[in-house]
Amino acid sequence: MWISKKQMIAHAYSVLYYLRYKRLLNIIKLVASFYLSRIIKKPVIWGSPWSLSVEPSGQCNLQCPECPVGAGVLTRKGGMMTPKLFEKILNESSPQLSYINLYFQGEPLLNPKLDQIIKLASQKNIYTTLSTNGHQLSSAKCKSLVLGGLTKLIISIDGLTQKSYSKYRKGGNLEKVKQGINNLIQERQILKSKTPYLIVQFIVFKHNEHEIPELRKWCSQMGIDKLELKTAQFYNFGHEEVQPPSNNKYSRYLPTQNNKLILKGKAHNHCFKQWGSTVVSWDGRIAPCCYDKDLVFSPGNIKNTSLKEIWINDSLNQYRMQILKNKNAIEICKNCTEGRKWLI
Repeated sequence: MWISKKQMIAHAYSVLYYLRYKRLLNIIKLVASFYLSRIIKKPVIWGSPWSLSVEPSGQCNLQCPECPVGAGVLTRKGGMMTPKLFEKILNESSPQLSYINLYFQGEPLLNPKLDQIIKLASQKNIYTTLSTNGHQLSSAKCKSLVLGGLTKLIISIDGLTQKSYSKYRKGGNLEKVKQGINNLIQERQILKSKTPYLIVQFIVFKHNEHEIPELRKWCSQMGIDKLELKTAQFYNFGHEEVQPPSNNKYSRYLPTQNNKLILKGKAHNHCFKQWGSTVVSWDGRIAPCCYDKDLVFSPGNIKNTSLKEIWINDSLNQYRMQILKNKNAIEICKNCTEGRKWLI
């Protein structure tokens, strides 16, 4: 990992700006109800979601083999979230809402009204993160992200040569992404802004793990704030086009003789995400978490039901009850790293 200590300290200090009394109290209530639920084996919810993952776009310009959008295996249609729907989400979730992740499936920057969406969240002083493949980062777009008040930007670079990069990021252009990163750094300097905090994310596979030392040097030279080495998640629809790394340090799975993928750690019957956060698709449907990519367990749609009602409705509470009783019986939980530690 590479990290700029100066930028890290500056970013940590800026985070304090988002921590308001009502938000802190809400998080405390959620944590307390989470542990009480585990003790009594019955879902108790004492707060509102402190965090949301919102899907600006359900479409993408790349064909990554381990991504359900890129692989074309989602049964739901893709589309673009409107600022009007996003504003409804904000109005029903603030002032308790602390954090919004502007990503679920698809490429967020394909949404032509993303600038308006970011500004709406910024106006309510909510911490915002956006994750992108970096192909839409023109100078103009980067300027709008800075001026809009985006807090953190994650850009995926999964290879330092076009060959290694495109093995996973199919249809992608590495040089275009690098130029986009440079555009963001320049616009941030021109506007004398410390945000968005810039993270380069590198998904580690067998074909690119040897590039990590050189990647650290490149991030330092470029002026990247932080490099995150991310473990890959694998599905059966990827057709083994990419493989887990040889170095088990960078894998979320245990090595086995028959190449069967087994997650590290023990699966416990709990998951704080179900007590603290939720996901909203581009068309307003709620998902219990980011692993329900096809919205199989959707408990409602925010277009016709308030988020407050959905958050505590019978459907979502039944899902929480199943997690407390036998989480491994839920298909999407089998490949999830959440709740694999006893504490949280």
